[in-house]
Amino acid sequence: MRAIGRVGLILVALLAPVATGSAWAQTEVGGWLLQGDVDAGYRFLPVEPSKNEQAKFQEYRDIQQGFFLESLALRLFTPDERIFFELGGRAWGLKDQEYKLGAGRLGLWEAGFEWNQIPHLYSTNARYMATEAARGVYVLPTPRAALNQHNSTQELDEIALQKNEARFFFKLTPTPWIDLTAEYTRMRKDGERPFGMSFGSPGANFYEILEPIEQTTHDFRIKAVFAREMWQLQISYGFSAFRNELDAVVADNPCFGLAAAVTAAAPGCGSGQAAGPATGQTPLTPDNTAHTFSLAGGVNLPWWRTRLSASATYSLRLQNQDFLPYTINPVITGGASGGLLVLPAKSLDGTVGIATVNVNATSRPLPPLTLNLRYRLFNFNDMADELIFPVSVVSDQTLTVEASRAARFDMTKQNVDGEARWRFGDAVATGLGGGWERIKRSDNREVENSDEYFARAVLDVTPWDWLLTRLTYRPSFRRIGHYDPFAQLTRTSVDTEDLPNAIPTSQSPLLRKLDEADRDRQRVDLMVELTPVNTLSVTLSGSFRNDDYYNSQLGLQEASAWTAGFDVTWSPSERLSLSAGYNHESIDQKQRSRSRPGPPLDPVDFDWLTSTRDSIEAFYVGLRAALIPRKLDLLFGARYEYALSDVANRNPIPPTSGSTAQDDTARAKPFPAAEDSMFRLDVAARYHFLKHWRFTLGYALEIFDKSNWQTDQLNPFLPGVTSIWQGNDFKDYTAHIVTLTLGYRF
Repeated sequence: MRAIGRVGLILVALLAPVATGSAWAQTEVGGWLLQGDVDAGYRFLPVEPSKNEQAKFQEYRDIQQGFFLESLALRLFTPDERIFFELGGRAWGLKDQEYKLGAGRLGLWEAGFEWNQIPHLYSTNARYMATEAARGVYVLPTPRAALNQHNSTQELDEIALQKNEARFFFKLTPTPWIDLTAEYTRMRKDGERPFGMSFGSPGANFYEILEPIEQTTHDFRIKAVFAREMWQLQISYGFSAFRNELDAVVADNPCFGLAAAVTAAAPGCGSGQAAGPATGQTPLTPDNTAHTFSLAGGVNLPWWRTRLSASATYSLRLQNQDFLPYTINPVITGGASGGLLVLPAKSLDGTVGIATVNVNATSRPLPPLTLNLRYRLFNFNDMADELIFPVSVVSDQTLTVEASRAARFDMTKQNVDGEARWRFGDAVATGLGGGWERIKRSDNREVENSDEYFARAVLDVTPWDWLLTRLTYRPSFRRIGHYDPFAQLTRTSVDTEDLPNAIPTSQSPLLRKLDEADRDRQRVDLMVELTPVNTLSVTLSGSFRNDDYYNSQLGLQEASAWTAGFDVTWSPSERLSLSAGYNHESIDQKQRSRSRPGPPLDPVDFDWLTSTRDSIEAFYVGLRAALIPRKLDLLFGARYEYALSDVANRNPIPPTSGSTAQDDTARAKPFPAAEDSMFRLDVAARYHFLKHWRFTLGYALEIFDKSNWQTDQLNPFLPGVTSIWQGNDFKDYTAHIVTLTLGYRF
């Protein structure tokens, strides 16, 4: 039925111009003018990826055999263009379809509607034993099946999410210097996605289930813009409401009641996991709303050709959904400690205020001199109460009778930077500047205050009209205040008397978190643009960045990244156009960590080093040639992308200080590299016939190849592991796509 509807929509789009006869050919209809472009046709896949290979092939799109709409753009307007109507879209009837409608009167008003759909396909080869008794409630057989039986259960048809977005807007220009805009957007998400649930204390078994998605976001915005020659002012208000039709997801524990493994044929979970809860519950994203007020403006001052602009935004975000109970485990709720499961409040009554202020001043006191000064303020203020929970329950299994505080994390960030730019004639310009960033965090973070200072030098060289070179150097250094490694305990603990006994097993005092560590950074950027002749354009670019976390004994030690690439466009004649490009990106990081089995054992030989390298290569080439002018065109395009992720682990000193089990835990394990590549080739011949028609025969080849040790052999059950996954894995695929389209331009 969906295919039949799609054919009908496409025929309407394609045949409507023909049905009007010669009037359409003359682009005149009853005193109105019509212009537009439509492409529609038939697509088939002589080599189509199998069901197991569809997840990557269809990840964010809907490629189906049959009739399809490539594009549609129609515009009907009066000869003086005072009034116009627009219709557009693509892929009608498919999961990634788009619609556009518009109308307006030139210089007075404009209204429109847009509809966009985006699918997200997660998996087509997942195995899942649970059945959905109700929406978001997943039930396993009782008694539980042996874990290895999850490997032979049924495959799900697909795990996917569909996002549909509708947008309405209206613009009014009552005077040449006033613009008023109102906009409403509704976004709906439906489907499922993989979701992990724990059934024990940290380190115990997990079960990968499905998160049910039934979410709606409403967004309404109004804006007024006043623009005069010497000043401009913009005022806006936005309201956003997020609604989730589900509060929680409930799933059965696959290990509940299973005894320890006796034989390889019937593996169990062990006594620790088997004693876990029968069923677990995890909350989903709660309903929330936000109000955002903005004011922005600019003014031209009469001194030194100066312009001052500023903006201020305040967003008030609210969330007051009822708390879920501590647990749904009847062993805990009905036990002797059940009376302690009293929530401190019915709901969070959460209120967060986010304020931003930007001020920018630009001045030219002398013809060759330009001065810039910028200031930015960002303030995050969490105004919700710091509720104290008398008990806690971990993964519906473990009850801890100890009060804990739900801490709040306020933050204020200020940025100031300035630059002076001087031009030496037409060939050379240089700029010098610097700035400062101050972050003030709440006193329950490890670092309350940090400061980062930077300098910037820019050199522009343009010796000829066809050459532009820009070199930028930006060194910076961040310094922190006192680092408190035990803040994670003090911010959540209510009774601090026992903290000295807990501190030795907490976060290592040698660790420095990424955003709270001293850091020296060096960064260089280079860009070169060449246009030696009007038909040739070449752009070269490169950058290098090095971060040194010199004061972090544990944590990230060093990070460096560099990129290099070029883009070339050559059009020797109207009949031929060629483009090509290449880009390389590489990121290297070095980390140091330590296994800490507990006091008094904290040896140096339990350290390990991790070097991570991620690199991406991308190459493309495109060709457009008019083999027969105004009759036959050849279109060619190819793109290749390759990504490599390599993780190297080693121990600087072999672990020997602990027990055999502790030494083995601290011993670094080698990880194989992960890589994937995508190749896409497009070839098309386009024949223009009659006056407005064209026929296109196209061919596309896609090849995806992946090697990832984490998922290549992943099954729901893995020997020696009591967690259950779904076995999701992107498969390699090869796809051949042939399209025949008929186009009409008028």
